[in-house]
Amino acid sequence: MPLRMSRQVMDIMIMLITIMDTVTTIMGTTTMATAMTRTVMPVMAMTSMSMTSIAVTITIIIMITTASTTTTVILMLMTTNKAADDSPPNDSPALSADEGAALYRLMTWLSPAFPVGAFSYSSGIEWAVEAGDITDAASLQDWLSAMLSDGAGFCDGVFLAHVHRAASDGDDKALREVAELASAFVPSRERQLETTTQGKAFIEIARNAWSHEGMERLIAICDSPIVYPVAVGLVSAAHGVPLSATMHGFFHAVVSNWISAGARLVPLGQTDSQRVLAALEPVVVTTGHRAMAASLDDLGGATFRSDIASMRHETQYTRLFRS
Repeated sequence: MPLRMSRQVMDIMIMLITIMDTVTTIMGTTTMATAMTRTVMPVMAMTSMSMTSIAVTITIIIMITTASTTTTVILMLMTTNKAADDSPPNDSPALSADEGAALYRLMTWLSPAFPVGAFSYSSGIEWAVEAGDITDAASLQDWLSAMLSDGAGFCDGVFLAHVHRAASDGDDKALREVAELASAFVPSRERQLETTTQGKAFIEIARNAWSHEGMERLIAICDSPIVYPVAVGLVSAAHGVPLSATMHGFFHAVVSNWISAGARLVPLGQTDSQRVLAALEPVVVTTGHRAMAASLDDLGGATFRSDIASMRHETQYTRLFRS
């Protein structure tokens, strides 16, 4: 910052010296207006790019005496450092220590680098590609939009929300019942393998890397196998991560993994994959809001083709994925 200010002051001083020298030279042969046009305006144009953080007011008072041989030029320079330049561009408050820690953990837990083995599952997308249901980016987007808003995605979001609330409120009975229902709600054997394996890995890594005294008790309450959305809701609640952030982060992670599987199977380029992810953004947001407002009575899906795909994948001849 000091180097930048010294350069600006230097530019201004050069401008003033040039104006005084030139105006003094030409005032004897031309009018004051012409002199100002020929000197002040070009110099200001040359130096204006370097005066971004200084408000410069130049008042030129030219006093011409009756004697043609005397010309006095008085230039007064006023520079004001704006206080706004030293303030942050955004007035929004900074994250507290707890909020920063919660965001850090959530981004880690739902990152593709978090080792839950999500990359080895396609949720039936592999069979849909072989059957010709998914052939390009547009058909992949349609398939995933339906899975998210009217299928497994929405149901997993509902389970996550209810587990998070039960764990946060200390409602052990509701936590046990929701965890059991979520485990029984999976439509096929391979999808059961997919969600329980990821749920177990998520719990084990979180409890070893981010141990929490209340998490062990919550895990013990769940008698049935802990599926992936239940694991995410349980751990995030134990660490005080807000439900809304957890919900949207969870959906982003799930959709990203689906797109990754589709990109390898169709195949799709990286740009097309990102276009699909961007196009699904409003679906993720809307489904997240619906899932947080839904009751357990609202559970259900209408993506029968997706459920069939997860079943048919069990006997598919050539397979790259485990589901």
